[in-house]
Amino acid sequence: MNKICDTIKNRQKPNDIIYTPNQVVDYHLSLVDINENNTYLDPCFGGGAYYNKLPNNKEWTEIEKGKDFFKVKKKYDWCIGNPPYSILDKWLKHTFKICSNFSYLIGIMNLTPRRMEMIEKEGFHINKISILKIPTWFQRSVIVVCNKVKKQQMILYKNMGNKCMFCGCPCGGMRGKNIKHCKRKASDKICKY
Repeated sequence: MNKICDTIKNRQKPNDIIYTPNQVVDYHLSLVDINENNTYLDPCFGGGAYYNKLPNNKEWTEIEKGKDFFKVKKKYDWCIGNPPYSILDKWLKHTFKICSNFSYLIGIMNLTPRRMEMIEKEGFHINKISILKIPTWFQRSVIVVCNKVKKQQMILYKNMGNKCMFCGCPCGGMRGKNIKHCKRKASDKICKY
């Protein structure tokens, strides 16, 4: 049984490669205190959605392009991105070593109490959290903004609820009479009702 669990924990699945829509990246970056003087790492470059919107003092890694995040030794002020969920524990442990702040977009079911304790044990604290529903993604997502601080700060919590990230109308879940309900897919250019 341990061999099976170990294999599942360490695999890199094709469905770990999920490109983040630009509108979600914009919203995510609005939660982070972007400063031209800070250094940034986009640890999962993908199509460059995060990297292209960060200030000049930035670098990236992407395993598919031959730049392995786990080989990074340099220290950064921020790591920002959408990491692979299948290796999230390993990802977080390496993040703790190379930055003093991080902000990740992860599935809400992946932000477990154990992981929150792991973050806190390493001296990081979640000071902002936002829950959102991205059309056609399997589950709700959560953006966490974590800072390494000596004392825990107040958390800014924002729940986008069961609303489309793009138009603000309800999506998924129950439908009521006379309620505009968005059926947009992540690849759509406009919302559909």
